Amino acid sequence: MRDRVIEIAEQAHALHWRMSGDEGTGDRLAKMVTDVWQAGVVAAQPGRFAVEYLVSPRLRERIDVVDLEDGVVYELKVSPNNAHFEFYKDIFKTIVARDTRLPSLRKFVFLVPESAACVLMRNLAGAVVADAHKLGIEIEIVGLRLPAAEHIVVADEGAQRPSSAG
Repeated sequence: MRDRVIEIAEQAHALHWRMSGDEGTGDRLAKMVTDVWQAGVVAAQPGRFAVEYLVSPRLRERIDVVDLEDGVVYELKVSPNNAHFEFYKDIFKTIVARDTRLPSLRKFVFLVPESAACVLMRNLAGAVVADAHKLGIEIEIVGLRLPAAEHIVVADEGAQRPSSAG
């Protein structure tokens, strides 16, 4: 199911995202991509996924998608900008959700444009992925393949989809 979730994210991203240079437009487009992705995932297998899953009853934080059968959290970062901030925040959301509401959570998958995934894996995030077992959770960063016209180069990148699991 993981591959289908990624495929739906890539399709939603390709259909609705573009770098705009305007924060308000970027926020609206990112929300649209996320909404379309979430709806697509739920439609792919109704009842299996929860969207906008509340991390804890006492917190306002939510998780984009939770695979309730496999215990996997999926978070989508639509823009390649500042992906590291979102990555670390999402790790903590996953841990808090596991410890307060959903003890079956075993994995966190961070979906981000491929260029940003390459940067993350070369920096501290790569080390966090490698040591994630110490947190009691598997962490994976998945680089979304984007159409050439939409591909934003943050740093040099390889031809393969970056994917690392801890």
